[in-house]
Amino acid sequence: MSSSTSRTSNIGAGKSRYKFVEDVEDLERYCPGGYHPLKIGDDLDNGRYRVVDKLGFGGYSTIWLARDVQQGRYVAVKVITADSSTCTPEARLMRSLWSMDSSKAPGREIIPRLIDEFWITGPNGQHKCIVTPPARMSLFDAKEASTYGLFQLNVARSIVAQLIRGVAFLHSQNIIHGDLHLGNILVQFPESIDHYSTAELYSTFGEPEAEAVVPLDNGRPLCDGVPTQVFIPGWFGVGSDEIALGEEKVVLSDFGESFNPHQTPRFASKTLPLLQPPEARFSDLPLSFPSDIWTLACTIWEIFGQRPLFEAFRPTADRVTAEQVETLGILPPEWWEKWHCRREWYEDCDLDLKPKMSGGVRRDWDRRFEYSIQKPRAEAGLEAMTEEEKEALETMLRSMLTFLPEERATAQQILNSAWMKLAQG
Repeated sequence: MSSSTSRTSNIGAGKSRYKFVEDVEDLERYCPGGYHPLKIGDDLDNGRYRVVDKLGFGGYSTIWLARDVQQGRYVAVKVITADSSTCTPEARLMRSLWSMDSSKAPGREIIPRLIDEFWITGPNGQHKCIVTPPARMSLFDAKEASTYGLFQLNVARSIVAQLIRGVAFLHSQNIIHGDLHLGNILVQFPESIDHYSTAELYSTFGEPEAEAVVPLDNGRPLCDGVPTQVFIPGWFGVGSDEIALGEEKVVLSDFGESFNPHQTPRFASKTLPLLQPPEARFSDLPLSFPSDIWTLACTIWEIFGQRPLFEAFRPTADRVTAEQVETLGILPPEWWEKWHCRREWYEDCDLDLKPKMSGGVRRDWDRRFEYSIQKPRAEAGLEAMTEEEKEALETMLRSMLTFLPEERATAQQILNSAWMKLAQG
């Protein structure tokens, strides 16, 4: 298990009471209700799990590589912040999806298997801990570690097909993931590392790296519940282009935003701004399965390409909408009228959509496909997509990216698409 933010910087570092440490969780969250302070060598659950390294972190958890001394294997232990421990659906969801009579259901393999769950009590409160098989890296981290940020084409196909099957399985069980993006898709270890001793693990992948937690007020001692040192997530992965076919098994992570729309109405999307579906902004109806389909399409594009489908520096809601319109065309009339800032981006009656912000040159679908997918693949010396596959992929993705959610393809329809048939031979 990794994290969507495992290799990003402190949130709110500018107002921190502590010296900035890059690539770690927000140090301000070591407080009552926040993170539990852990260090390498700590024992958890009455000594069953020994912490050997750090895998990542998120806004409401830290994730650790630990040795299960009872079973002689490595596991990921996700330690949730105290204020989120009583409301997270993750363990319950994973347990229910694996306990049901659906052992042959295609796509279930993308759901992490829940090995164990337990509670720990610390200076910042009580923390739920979720134990799953460990993963070596996220797709985001794999791309970041690569010179070109691209996957081999056959590897990308396999990952996308796994992802489509997994989302279809979730939807068949009335579950919306709610936060699909590259940071929440994890690549499994290509072979078991369980036979490595801790010393051999360090020899192969490197020793854990720690940084001291230093108050900006040097005369002030650390508060109770703040660790004396924090750990940089270890690196167990490879660059995206180095993943060979057969090493690309993935699982979904971070079900903190997952929900059953028949039981829990939600109106706001909490995934990354550039991935949020337009109905989250313009519709008064609750989100449903099409919202996952939209973010799935954006994620599929980014798996094949070097750059995301929609791009914006500091993506405000208006910038995101402008990107969507520039790529896909004009919004439905009722939404177009609701977009009060549209005149800042387009002439009100300009259905040719010549954007004001880029010299009147529209970066439409074809332009984006060329500079995001085809051209970078050629420059990297990687296989480019054939015209047949390009057409099949575009047909599938456009069916997933229709503005009105009721017109969007369902997961089952995507499973039966021409691209899926092509990808699976």
